[in-house]
Amino acid sequence: MAAAVVAVVAAEDVEDAEIDMICMHASRLLLQFHITGRCNLQCKHCYRTEGDVETLSFDAVISVMEQFKELRKEYNLQHNIKRKGHINITGGEPFFRKDMKQILTYLGENKKFFTYGILSNGSFIDDEMISILKKTEVSFVQLSIDGNKEMHDSLRAPGDYDRVLKTAEYLEKKGIRTYISFTANKENYKYLPIVARECRKRNITKLWSDRLVPIGNGQELESLVITKGDFSRYLKSLKKAQGNWLIRHLYPKTQVAMNRALQFQNSNGAIYSCSAGDSLITVDEFGNIMPCRRMPVVC
Repeated sequence: MAAAVVAVVAAEDVEDAEIDMICMHASRLLLQFHITGRCNLQCKHCYRTEGDVETLSFDAVISVMEQFKELRKEYNLQHNIKRKGHINITGGEPFFRKDMKQILTYLGENKKFFTYGILSNGSFIDDEMISILKKTEVSFVQLSIDGNKEMHDSLRAPGDYDRVLKTAEYLEKKGIRTYISFTANKENYKYLPIVARECRKRNITKLWSDRLVPIGNGQELESLVITKGDFSRYLKSLKKAQGNWLIRHLYPKTQVAMNRALQFQNSNGAIYSCSAGDSLITVDEFGNIMPCRRMPVVC
């Protein structure tokens, strides 16, 4: 059954690969950079456990990005391409850093070498920060919703659901492309259509979903990992979230992407795969290099 669902959705989601900044994008070099381990939330399914950690100085952060700039040059030469790199700035909560404005300024000054996105919980994004994000030409800001209000707040913090939706809507009104990430488990995936509806009401650019990985805090939720038996129902819920042709016509801006959910699933001979360790590099808040934060094999 799962294979049949994959085959149905695959043809409609080829374009996801072109705009997805993490997976299936071997045409440019990507860096996921955890610039801090500090966060104001303690989400139950987070892949981190370190807590209140910030070890990289401002100079160290800039040094990592300078090295990435040089690596991008070598990568382009090796692959005979001329492409900008891309950096996803994340944490912890990246806006927890007091020097975040200076980090964003650096990114803006180097936009001819790489684009950048922000993965945040949105707690500290105010008008001043939005102005800097626009000036430095951020590609997108990603926030997270993980179910309906009750489910999301139980995983993250009371009141967080309403706050995230308000922040996402405000970012879009200010002209900043906003993505909503949905970490799916066997109890919350049924809420994907509800989250998609809320995204459409607010003209959110994109909703995408990935599955819970039981590492870090998420080890305590191993019983909620989507199993082989759950997988086809998860995909059907995501397919329902995409809506029919009329919904997509009425709300053309909001894309509900499936390619992350389809990672490593065979569809007509094509396998959706992650670029970790190939064109994707991760640097954590300690300066460790690894293929992916959810594959913590330090290089």
